[in-house]
Amino acid sequence: MKVVLYSSVMLLGLTACVQPIAQAPRVVPENTVTMRGELAREQRINEQQAFLPASLPQQYRQTPLVTLDHYARNLVHELMVNHHRVEEQAMVAVTDIAFIDTDLQQGTVFSNHLSEAIIYDLHLFGVPVLDYKVTDYIRVTEKGDFVLSRDFSELSAELPIKYVVTGTATAHQSGVMVNARLIQIDTKRVISAARTFVPTAVYKAILQQHSDASLKLKQG
Repeated sequence: MKVVLYSSVMLLGLTACVQPIAQAPRVVPENTVTMRGELAREQRINEQQAFLPASLPQQYRQTPLVTLDHYARNLVHELMVNHHRVEEQAMVAVTDIAFIDTDLQQGTVFSNHLSEAIIYDLHLFGVPVLDYKVTDYIRVTEKGDFVLSRDFSELSAELPIKYVVTGTATAHQSGVMVNARLIQIDTKRVISAARTFVPTAVYKAILQQHSDASLKLKQG
């Protein structure tokens, strides 16, 4: 009986020796966290680049995919800070943003895209936007069916537009500065103003796809 008890005590002792020791919490070095963040960022860029056109220059393919819509949204958000001063249900029109060094009568692919994006975001804000380029009929042609026109003679002469969003753009070496404003037409009063800076990569990405040689960023 004594031998059996002795053996049991020895067995319990050996079992206690081989039990796993609780591990201390693992501390991840700060540089490891940073490296993981960089890897995640590179993965997002690679996923975005899969949707970029092959013709886009290599230097633009190395940056995250941010479109002009992002900067148009910034403009609208800033303009809407004073939205409470605008009459409810009053119609708003959006015109092209003209470059400051022109006669302010020249639209571009850049300004056309920007105005379309502003219309979209104003609508999301619940602002009643009037599209003055809509005709009173649908034109059916061999090239397609259309209701929009840039021919002044085809558009309504009088429209219930109370406010207009317009502005100017200035070309810089590193991008384009855009100044927008919401104006009451009858009094010419500036209701609110907004500003954003569009980087060169975003600006040129639009021109690259449309081969718009009429606009070039100033050097120096």
